[in-house]
Amino acid sequence: MNVIIGTRGSNLALVQSRQVAADLRQHHPDLAVQLEIIQTTGDRVLDVALTKVGDKGLFVKELEHALLEGAVQLAVHSCKDMPSQLPDGLRLATFPARANPHDALVLPAHGPAPAVPPANPLDLLPHGAVVGTSSLRRAAQLHALRPDLQIETVRGNVNTRLSKLDGGQYAALILAAAGLERLDLGQRISAVFPPEVMLPAVAQGILAIEIRSDDHATAALLEPLDDPAARVAALAERAFLRRLEGGCQVPIAAYAELDAADPARFRLRGLVSALDGSTIIRGEQRGTRDNPQAAGVALADTLIAQGAQLLLEV
Repeated sequence: MNVIIGTRGSNLALVQSRQVAADLRQHHPDLAVQLEIIQTTGDRVLDVALTKVGDKGLFVKELEHALLEGAVQLAVHSCKDMPSQLPDGLRLATFPARANPHDALVLPAHGPAPAVPPANPLDLLPHGAVVGTSSLRRAAQLHALRPDLQIETVRGNVNTRLSKLDGGQYAALILAAAGLERLDLGQRISAVFPPEVMLPAVAQGILAIEIRSDDHATAALLEPLDDPAARVAALAERAFLRRLEGGCQVPIAAYAELDAADPARFRLRGLVSALDGSTIIRGEQRGTRDNPQAAGVALADTLIAQGAQLLLEV
């Protein structure tokens, strides 16, 4: 059997897709696997803030079109890039084990590394420092934590962003720790934000493998790659996002953690914020692994009852 994986062409996307291909070959030695690079709108438009270009579909629509047309059998996505609603005929079949879900503070390479990272990584930044991020979620939480910081948009792949940082355009960047670690750039992480300080994006650090809903053969091939803990987190966090009907235009964050004392249960934290961080509505919900979506919906309803709807209507 031959399987074609649709992937974006960025270094990170290729690393992720090659890992999925390697895992498939490991479990199915006779399987022929190849990658098909597909350029998305988000890859083509690099000089405009994402919020001015469109919604989360920027990084997936072309891949989904290839799936629906039968040009590829599966597509590998960063789950945090996925819209809360999928096109008819497609489904997320597999969630491999979650990588580091947290955000990372990255300082210039030529600067001194902190001997002991502080509990709040922002304590490493001087008053009025310029911080680069392309995320409204990160920007809103930064505004709330440190109103003195200057938040500026940064686009491009990870290496391009690091080059801008090291060139002096920013005092620091906020990037996903998972992306840096997957690119073997973990040494660039100056400090990791605990979720108590900065809540991650929905499904950050999780890969989502998308297939056609009726493609049972590919679904069977992917079964060994699925990680139960990652699946619970992805389903709970995405249900929270879907209930809020959030895209790229409103800062929304969510993070689910399995209960160490009772692995059948998990804790889900979430927030909805004003763009400037002036109002942040937070909450948490306990859930069970047998119905993770229920916890996501319940938490979203709680935040809506607390006034989140006004923030979502911006």
